[in-house]
This record gives sequence, C-alpha cells and structure tokens, in this order.
Amino acid sequence: MSYPRTPYVEPWLDNHFFPLLRDHLDALLPDEPRIFLDRAQPVGVVWPDNIKTALRHSRIMVAVWTPPYFRSHWCIAEWESMLAREQRYATPGTVNQSSLVYPIKYSDGQNFDERAQAVQVKDLSSFGYPLPNFREAIAYIDFYNAVRCVAEDIQARLAAAPEWEPDFPLVDVEPIVQRGPRVRLPRI
Repeated sequence: MSYPRTPYVEPWLDNHFFPLLRDHLDALLPDEPRIFLDRAQPVGVVWPDNIKTALRHSRIMVAVWTPPYFRSHWCIAEWESMLAREQRYATPGTVNQSSLVYPIKYSDGQNFDERAQAVQVKDLSSFGYPLPNFREAIAYIDFYNAVRCVAEDIQARLAAAPEWEPDFPLVDVEPIVQRGPRVRLPRI
C-alpha cells in the first residue's frame, strides 16, 4: 500500500479500506494475502530499507491518491519504482493492459501529477469517511461492494504480474527531494 500520511487517509485505511481489502483478497486468493503497510513495521528495523525491501518484493502496488500523495517524496519514489518496473516488462508496440499500480482516488484528481491525471483510477472518493461509524451508514454497503471489485481486479493483476526478480528497479527518494514536487498547487 502506498499512501500519504495524512490525518484523513490513515484512519480511512485503518478503519475501512485495508481490513475490507485484506478480507476480500483472503476470500479470493489461494494463499493468505501479504499486504505491506509501513506502520506495521517491527520495532528496531531501519525503516527506509524495510520499505525498499517490501517494495522490491511487491508484485503490485495499491496507491491511494490525493494531492498530498504527489507532494510526498516517498510516495513518488514508490510510484516511480513501479512505473520503472512496468517499463521494464512492457512489450514494445502493445498497450499495457495490466498496470502494476492500482490507483485508488481518495480525493480531488485535478491536483494530481499530470502522469496520474492520464490514468484510469478506481474512484472511491465518495466513500472517503475516516470515522469508524461510517460502517453503520447505508453507503457502507456500496463501499463494501466497491472494495470487493478492487480485490477482484487485484486478483487478476496478480496473475499477470511478473515473477519476483532480485534486481527489480527502485527509484531512490533523494533525487526526488532534490528536484522538488512536480505538482504545483494554487496558493490560497
């Protein structure tokens, strides 16, 4: 999972999206799904290295897109790493039908990186309620079904994803820090 650390996305992930996605994938896949969340790292690990290892071993990435995602150096490095892997395995002269990035639109869309604006996303913005009591709302049934569709899409993408290789490309965060964000948001 790649997401911005914001006071609305993290609780939404914890309270709603992540548990439903995990449960739906568990019902679909032959093995228990392994989904990396950076907050679940063991105490004492060198977190940047652990994130890089998890990214290198991930077959696909679910990215939760909001404007802060595209201001986060780490999020951009994760995203660009998967884009580099897609390029590596692209067949010349064909259209990539099975991206290794599964983008979830949490909010906005107009203030995304221009590369992201050209990509078809799974729009869950109408379900962006971080509070736990969203589970009691009538709209939660639609959210539940939408996440089930996400899980089915991910199942299909996993089947088409390249097998793990030790030299999967990783984009280092330092050049991204140096070049600055690609998205310029309007001043208020």
